Amino acid sequence: VSTQSTESSGINAEYGGLLEEGGEKAQAAAFKGYALLKKISSLEKKDYVGKTGRRKFLKNSKVGSVEVQWKGHLEKVYYPTPRSGHVRNKIREELKWGIDRKSKFDKQRDFLIWSQEIVEDVAHQRYFHSLPLISWVMKHEAWWDWLVFLIALVIQLWLLKEWVDIPWARKAAEEAAGELAPHLSQCDNHTMGVCPSEGFKFTIVCLGSVHLLACCFLATSYFLANYHRISVKRNPNKRMLIKWHSFYHFYLLALLVCSCLGIATDGVLYCFHLFHIATLFDLLGRVIRGATTHADQLIFCFPFALFITIVYAILYDYVNQSGKGEVFDNSEMEYCGSLLQCLVTVLLQSLHPAGGGHNLSWKDRREFKDLWQRLLIDASFWILFTVIGLNVVTSLILDGFRQLKAERERAVKDMTTLCTVCGLSKDELTNQGISWSTHVEREHNIWSYVTFFYYLQEHSGRFSAVENEVLQKFKKADPSFLPSGRCISIDTKINNVINKM
Repeated sequence: VSTQSTESSGINAEYGGLLEEGGEKAQAAAFKGYALLKKISSLEKKDYVGKTGRRKFLKNSKVGSVEVQWKGHLEKVYYPTPRSGHVRNKIREELKWGIDRKSKFDKQRDFLIWSQEIVEDVAHQRYFHSLPLISWVMKHEAWWDWLVFLIALVIQLWLLKEWVDIPWARKAAEEAAGELAPHLSQCDNHTMGVCPSEGFKFTIVCLGSVHLLACCFLATSYFLANYHRISVKRNPNKRMLIKWHSFYHFYLLALLVCSCLGIATDGVLYCFHLFHIATLFDLLGRVIRGATTHADQLIFCFPFALFITIVYAILYDYVNQSGKGEVFDNSEMEYCGSLLQCLVTVLLQSLHPAGGGHNLSWKDRREFKDLWQRLLIDASFWILFTVIGLNVVTSLILDGFRQLKAERERAVKDMTTLCTVCGLSKDELTNQGISWSTHVEREHNIWSYVTFFYYLQEHSGRFSAVENEVLQKFKKADPSFLPSGRCISIDTKINNVINKM
């Protein structure tokens, strides 16, 4: 060790020069020298690397380190962080909130499964980022999101001025003894809608073309970035799969169709793109996810409501055909000439806030003896449809929000009090005099492990015995190599106490 210490400056100068000359083999050799000196430094508690050599090396390459368990003791493994490849922010969020946190073992194993798919995703992204045009489109996906929404918003604000009822405008001009605007006088008397002013059509074509291009870029960026995740079959061992019939896929298709037809409809169909604001703000996205948490159960509520409506349509048809007077008033858009007409009328009245029952006119049935019949029908409908049906729907939606909130709170508590890699709690580390932030950001940073796994998968050179074992267990999602319940900082403190005794 003393010999290596005296020669450290010469080694630093040597591998620093290799790095300056370039070449992958030279850089690999330089890194091995650097990693060796770092290992000796950690064992002997002395700096054998030296500031000069470290500065030269880190100027050209970044070094990461992870702690792994090998043959019953902990090893700190150094690795060069890859120069290419990055984890998308969306994937980071999916791992952050999607990892299984039921137990320490489940969390460690699920972390490895997630890491396998993240490594695959990073390799997939690296290929497309090597193509200049496609790389530019994918890197600016956030731009296309905002362009799709903002252009649609500008067009809709302009339509507030351009959308005019021509007959009403003519009548208003006559009453005011004024003249109709020149561009409105050219419109047909029966036209209701957009009567474009000068330059409106040209502007819509220009903005619409940019909007369509942004929609195409958005859809292209999404499918290129995620097509390897789209699957027809459900795989319980995969965490990042996207169903081919996902709602977002049909939503993107609707964006493209409405953008294409927006120019032909004078900008009217761009109103659909205002819904895109839900994808721009995470809060709105969480609200939608909370409301649709029990979507499968909510879907079955609609047949229940429809069956109730059919029963009462039959009942109203029987009462109406009983020959004691009309119940429905056609002048109030109430029709019951057939069972279908009764069904549509009852369904429409069911959606109105009647305060219980329906708001039907009971045209020729206004005697006191008819009141009991109406009371029975309206009260029973109010109990079945409003009290039971609508409250069931409301409770399912509220339960979805509560469930989403509880899951998020559990995840936040777990992330802030338990280490994902080793399972040690914040209190245990604090009692040993170890900073929680230092532990999760430097010693057991989950993204350092993901980067290390990516290095093992992509590196074509030889590995050490430790790296080989880690790679084999990583492929099997076997978390036994992770420092479960241990870290080098605590082991070092315990060894120091034992040595003093």
